[in-house]
Amino acid sequence: MKNILARGGIEIIAVFLGITGGLWSEKQSEINKTLEREKTALVAIKESLIADSTAITGIIKSIDNEQINTNDFLKHLSKDTTLSLEALNGAVWDLMYFNYLPQDRSIYESQIQNAGKQIIQVDSVSKAIASVYDFIYKHLDKVFMMQYEVMSIPTQEAYISAGGYLDSKSFSITESLDFDQKKMFEKVLNNEQFISQVVMHYDINFFISEEYQRALRYVRRAIIYIDDYLIEA
Repeated sequence: MKNILARGGIEIIAVFLGITGGLWSEKQSEINKTLEREKTALVAIKESLIADSTAITGIIKSIDNEQINTNDFLKHLSKDTTLSLEALNGAVWDLMYFNYLPQDRSIYESQIQNAGKQIIQVDSVSKAIASVYDFIYKHLDKVFMMQYEVMSIPTQEAYISAGGYLDSKSFSITESLDFDQKKMFEKVLNNEQFISQVVMHYDINFFISEEYQRALRYVRRAIIYIDDYLIEA
C-alpha cells in the first residue's frame, strides 16, 4: 500500500513538474520573441535617428553659413563692408530658402507607438525615444512653420515689393533681359520695410539654430540609450 501511494505521489509530482516545465518553456518562448521584436525595433529606430542626426547637423551648418552671409549683408547696409553684386544676390537667396528636417515617423509609429510602447522593456530607453518623436519632432513642425511663415515668405515679399529680383544659376535676369542689377540693389537696400525684415530674419535665425541644436542633443541621447541597452542585452 505504501509503495502504491509512493508511486502515486511520484506520478503526481512528475505531472506537476511537466506542466510547470511546459508553462515555463512557453513563457520563455514568449519572452524571447518579445526581446527579438524589441531588438528589431530598436535597430530600425537607431538607423532612422542616425540619419536624422546627420540631417540636423547639416541644417545647423546651413543656418550658420546663412547667418555669416546675412551678417555680411547687414555690414554692407551699414557701409562697414562692400559686397559684390553676385554676393548680394547670393545673400538674398539664403534669406528666402532654408533647410528643414523631413521627418519620417513611420518606423516609430509602426513598431513602437502602435504597440503602446510595451515592446521596449526599459522605461529609460522608451522615454528617450518617445521624447524625440512625441515632443522634439512635433516641436520642429512649429519651427518649420516659423521659418516659412515668419521668415522666408515675408522676406521674399518685402524684397519683391521693394523692386528686387534674383538671378539664378539656370537663368540670369540681369544678363538675359539687360536689367541694371546695381541700380536695383541701390533701390532695394534703401527700402525700410525690406531692411526691417532682414534684421528680424537675422535675429529669429539664432533662435531657430538653438532649436535644431536642442533637437540634435535629444536625438543623440536617444541613440546612446539604444546603443548602451543593445550592448548590455
